[in-house]
Amino acid sequence: MEVLKTTLSKIGLLGIPYNVGSKGLSLEKGAEALRKAGIVDEIQKVGYVVDFGNLNVNLPIPNRSNRKLLNPNQFETLSRALAKKIEAVVDAGWFPLIFGGDCSASLGIIEGLRSFWPRIGMVYMDAHGDFNTPDTSPSGIIGGMDVALVAGKGPRNLAAMFGHSPLILEENIALFGVRDLDPLEEKALFSSKVKVYRRRRIKSQGAENVAEEILRHLELRCDRVYLHVDLDVLDSSVFSASGLPVPDGLTKEEFQGAFKILARSERLCGLTLTAFDAAKDADGSQARNILDLVVEALHG
Repeated sequence: MEVLKTTLSKIGLLGIPYNVGSKGLSLEKGAEALRKAGIVDEIQKVGYVVDFGNLNVNLPIPNRSNRKLLNPNQFETLSRALAKKIEAVVDAGWFPLIFGGDCSASLGIIEGLRSFWPRIGMVYMDAHGDFNTPDTSPSGIIGGMDVALVAGKGPRNLAAMFGHSPLILEENIALFGVRDLDPLEEKALFSSKVKVYRRRRIKSQGAENVAEEILRHLELRCDRVYLHVDLDVLDSSVFSASGLPVPDGLTKEEFQGAFKILARSERLCGLTLTAFDAAKDADGSQARNILDLVVEALHG
């Protein structure tokens, strides 16, 4: 069956009420916070929406016995469940828009998309590189390793849990807005083939120009493109409820300009909004804020 002949005209919403790849944050509550802010009604301004609810999976007890690799059992269980769910959403003919959770959800989402398009590229909007492995990570948090795992780096039992690795070739991954890298992570990242567009380059070149450059590169190499947004890519003056805020993030204009170009690509096959820390949004204003930013960019 041919799926996703149009992208944002038929949107399938899926919430992730889990946080398996970080600690000390309330990212598992992000999906519900965005629901309370009216994400279903707001996204209907962009296209026809079907709400697939929140992912429901029985996770094993957390395992943090290995300080260099925290909670791999929950990560694997969630990844497998997500892959099946995303595959079902796409197979039914819907464009998956996933929200909530932490960045470690990437592996399962990408595997679900790869069921239809093995030659997939990824634009990863994030303040961090998430290119650590247990050998380089100072924290052992898997949410800081997911790009590396997608690229086939790190523990084989995780990177190849779906029977193939890498999920995406290094040269088909573009990091957008990076401004906080661990020393060993930075060394590994810049000796890789991952395309890295740091914050200072976006300032000098322009966010929209960078987005267009990324798409030109990926569309020559990939059948489809997946867009991942960690909300800490934004400056805290624009959005203050991200999980791990870093100074000097994207302005509203930069984010919306780049996001609109990326999200309107005919090759787009999935979109994730992640790392919403609901504990930092007691009155719900930041949830409404991010929905306004996204819908304005998509609908404008």
